[in-house]
Amino acid sequence: MNSTILAILYTLNILAFVTEIAVKSAVHIITFTIVVALMTKEFVTVAYNNRREILEKINNIRNSVGYHFVYAN
Repeated sequence: MNSTILAILYTLNILAFVTEIAVKSAVHIITFTIVVALMTKEFVTVAYNNRREILEKINNIRNSVGYHFVYAN
C-alpha cells in the first residue's frame, strides 16, 4: 500500500475511535439524566405527600434550637 492509502485508513481509524467514544459518552450521559430525573420525581412526590409531617418536624427542630437562645430573666 502506498502512504496515501495508509494515511486515509489511519485517519478513518482515528475518526471511528472518536465516534465510538462520543457515542458511548452520550449514552452514559442520557442514562444518567434519565435516572436523576426519575429519582427527583420520586423525591418530589414523597416530599409533597408528606409535606405536613415534614413541616411539623422542621418546626419542632426550629423551636428546640430557638429554645437554647432564649434569654430568661
